[in-house]
Amino acid sequence: MKEKNLLNYLNFHKINIPENIKIAVISLPSLIDKSQLIQKAKSENRHANMKFTFSNPEYSGLGDKFEWAKSCIVISYNYSPSSSNNHSFRPGEGAVALFASENHYIPLEKFIRKLTDLFNNEGIKVKQFIDSPQHYDRIFFNTSGLGWQGKSTMMLSPGIGPWQLIGNLYIEEKFEDTEKKSFSCGSCNLCQISCPTGALDEEYILDSNKCISYWLQSPDIIPHDMRSSIGNRFYGCDECLISCPPGQTRSFNILKTNKVELQKILKMSSDTLVQRYDWFYIPKRNGDFLKRNALIALANNPDENALSLMYELLNSDSEIIRFYTIWAIWKLSKFHEIKNYYDVDHEKSELVKKEYLRLMK
Repeated sequence: MKEKNLLNYLNFHKINIPENIKIAVISLPSLIDKSQLIQKAKSENRHANMKFTFSNPEYSGLGDKFEWAKSCIVISYNYSPSSSNNHSFRPGEGAVALFASENHYIPLEKFIRKLTDLFNNEGIKVKQFIDSPQHYDRIFFNTSGLGWQGKSTMMLSPGIGPWQLIGNLYIEEKFEDTEKKSFSCGSCNLCQISCPTGALDEEYILDSNKCISYWLQSPDIIPHDMRSSIGNRFYGCDECLISCPPGQTRSFNILKTNKVELQKILKMSSDTLVQRYDWFYIPKRNGDFLKRNALIALANNPDENALSLMYELLNSDSEIIRFYTIWAIWKLSKFHEIKNYYDVDHEKSELVKKEYLRLMK
């Protein structure tokens, strides 16, 4: 029986493919298994304390997940931002990474939902994975012909670079494989050069322990040296994305920035922050972790009223806020004045006390 062509099939069913979406097909079984790759990164502690696909590598890294699936449709959504400038800020302003400027998954989810509905209506079994800890989303990307893995470890495509999100749709229908192509970064290593912390020192390997984006999403205590490296970043880091040549387009506006007023963030309630940035990866869905980010960013890029707000935050009910406020005041070289606003003898948290005593030395 002749295999169906997916594009013809979708065209027949009047499913239009948006300009910023590319699709490819890979036949199953694929014999592709990335479990050992994920497990190796985990055993070498390059994942830091990240869960996600590291929680169950044997399953998340397995390409042939379902015996009934005859094809996997790989869907790439190009969310290329209009701004390329994330470095021009006034005191008190924090940077939001371009990849996190909005919920870029919404268009991808909408398109995959449309495909899922079509196949369901046709009585064809499907299973989708979008940003799921159960599935390594790039598992079929290289093989599908959509692009290649860059030295930054991100998936790259011509004219798009790393500005893309990937979804996978397992299906019991047999479709023709798409044309395979060969790409590479060649001698380019701009992503490695641009990384401010050396997280990409080894080609094609990310050390999350050194990754700013990781730490701004982590519930763990951020190391002191990393706090300084974070600079004024409130959420995420774009350096390896912005520097990638295939992702640099004429649509970039070098005058546009994605920024927040850090004091406003610190004055919001934690619940409001979680609602306001609901597409962010916020540890435990606790807005205090976003305030932690804002405190670090404000300490690195203070405005004239930063210190007075920090003195107020020493009385916060949140252990997290008090912990990072003490460091922020130390960072501003005003630690000698902290006794006028804070009595460590009344501090109930041993964690906060240890931070205070550590910085007193």
